[in-house]
Amino acid sequence: MKHDQFFRDFLANHVNLNPARLERLDGHVNAVSDYLADNLTGYQGVERQGSYALGTITRPVQEAQEYDADLLLLMEYRLDWEAPDYIDGVRACLRGHTRYREIARRKTRCVTLDYAGDVHLDIVPCISFNGTQYICNSETGKFEPTDGTGYRDWFNDRNRETGGNLKRVTRLLKYMRDHKGNFTAPSVLLTTLIGNTVDGTGEFDSVPDALHTVMSRIDSFLQAHPRMPFIANPALPEEDFTRKWDQRKYAHFREMFHTYALRVGDAYAEHDHNKSVRKWRAVFGDDFGELREATAKSRAVRPQRPWAR
Repeated sequence: MKHDQFFRDFLANHVNLNPARLERLDGHVNAVSDYLADNLTGYQGVERQGSYALGTITRPVQEAQEYDADLLLLMEYRLDWEAPDYIDGVRACLRGHTRYREIARRKTRCVTLDYAGDVHLDIVPCISFNGTQYICNSETGKFEPTDGTGYRDWFNDRNRETGGNLKRVTRLLKYMRDHKGNFTAPSVLLTTLIGNTVDGTGEFDSVPDALHTVMSRIDSFLQAHPRMPFIANPALPEEDFTRKWDQRKYAHFREMFHTYALRVGDAYAEHDHNKSVRKWRAVFGDDFGELREATAKSRAVRPQRPWAR
């Protein structure tokens, strides 16, 4: 049974990032963007990246738990600067502000602003050279090609084909990953697997239709590949999103995803309302949906047979 409204209610009440937290995130981004625009030499602009750009951020498992958001910082290319210099320059600029001085942390490819109890905002310096964008790796000293805008456009095109349900399914699968806690998958890899299932066919008219189609197709792909496959960045085909995995992690993900795909298929095919809700709860937990009370007819005491008196 589909229960499309139950899915939409579940997304709104348990999965999607709280509107107040999203509003605070936008406030943080606007404030730091204005500060960098006024104070950072070589500033060219900012772009949302990752789940923040795609609209697939999910609520943390615990209300007070922090979540991550990414911001691409476009900067002028300088011939006299190496890759680490851009990250050091951004950090130095941020430390010139009393608000950011204590919360700015230098990382390999970004400077993170740690708003305690709320969000980690990763600010990723990016330069353009000969028509290609690069982010900066401060550990290797290398410039790494990137195309976050191309990836966003690729995913948004597929989301439009599904009437917006692909983003809803992405948030649901990230919720399952985070709350079940028995498999891991980088968000960009999981999102790519989800986007790859859209090919102009299949059922995407409702959230449960889309969820069933996506999980069935990902499961078929995974079961056809016992060995970890190359899963490319659709906007940058030479980039392999499985580079942070190994065969052991992939095999475990493949096994667990198969288990949940079977559960989703069973719940989707169940015609009895209460049985279906209980089966969906086996996937998403007891906050999903509502059970119906038994009707008067079903509650009536069955008459005893004469020989049972």
